[in-house]
Amino acid sequence: MSCDISLGELSCHFPFLNKSASYLQKRGIALDAVVNNKNLLDMALERLRKSLAREPLNPRSCIDSPEDWAAAARLALYIAAATKNPYLLKRFADSESKRFLELMRKVPGIQDLRCKIEIARDLGVVAKPAHEVVTGLIVATFGNPVAVRWTSYLRYAPQDPFWAMINRPVVKGWVVVPLEDFERLLEEAYEEQILKTARENELAVGRVAASIDASLVEDLLKKYAHKPLKAPSQPAEGPHPPCMKAILDALKSGDNLPHTARFAIATYLLHRGWDVEQIVDLFRTSPDFNEKITRYQVQHIAGQVGGRKEYAVPSCETMNSWGLCPTNLGCGVKNPVQYGRKVTVKKSN
Repeated sequence: MSCDISLGELSCHFPFLNKSASYLQKRGIALDAVVNNKNLLDMALERLRKSLAREPLNPRSCIDSPEDWAAAARLALYIAAATKNPYLLKRFADSESKRFLELMRKVPGIQDLRCKIEIARDLGVVAKPAHEVVTGLIVATFGNPVAVRWTSYLRYAPQDPFWAMINRPVVKGWVVVPLEDFERLLEEAYEEQILKTARENELAVGRVAASIDASLVEDLLKKYAHKPLKAPSQPAEGPHPPCMKAILDALKSGDNLPHTARFAIATYLLHRGWDVEQIVDLFRTSPDFNEKITRYQVQHIAGQVGGRKEYAVPSCETMNSWGLCPTNLGCGVKNPVQYGRKVTVKKSN
């Protein structure tokens, strides 16, 4: 193994890797034994609560009891899935993936690039040191770059213009990225791995649901299982344009939107007469929701704090360049705010 760390400790730090699941299985740590162990159940509930609250874990956990904490983390995932609430599950996965990124950058024995490439392989991300693909200026510019197979890059790159492959060096099907961007790709892959684990283990989730008293997670559901704010189906100024409707639908589904989409929908809804608190409530379904930060950002866009500049709704060309126009400029307007009026006038004629 390229990582200078024991399999037990690696499994504790990153319990949702395939390697970690295999390790626990070989150690004879089965789900039925875990769910019926009060101590492990308490640990799993603590892991779930801390992940949802985004609280740090005890740094000695993976030294003192690595196998127990690895098993408890996987049980925590099954408990989250057993609630049948997608918002709570996505928040758990988002929090765990952010912890994964933090640990990957600071835990001795995992910081080596060879270790990170091995973790990438476990997550289905094909990568290699960039010097094996290209030499010269690109390697010198990025310092310690990584070459990622273009299929892996497209699958896990965040939906943001910064990540558009046209903005990256591509050599023989390999996308060359700085180390920090490679780690960010792995964060996305790890989050998807967590959600995939929940989807593909329905029997395990069902056993957990049947074995655990629902009252144990009742408080967590009340606090984190936010329901989306329902926007008017037919706003006063006509229907929403396809771009904004797509963003609203994604928010209602609890998807984690790129910053460009969040900025666009906030400016648009402010223009439509929504107040700051309504927009903050709309974002509560986001897995990475932070009320204080969200309120400040919306207030900033509204011109209530900071430079006191009220931001305009991005033009259709800007939305299209951000990858947020599902019609590829096919609406016949120059700005999303014109769409509702255009449709209303057209119907009246």
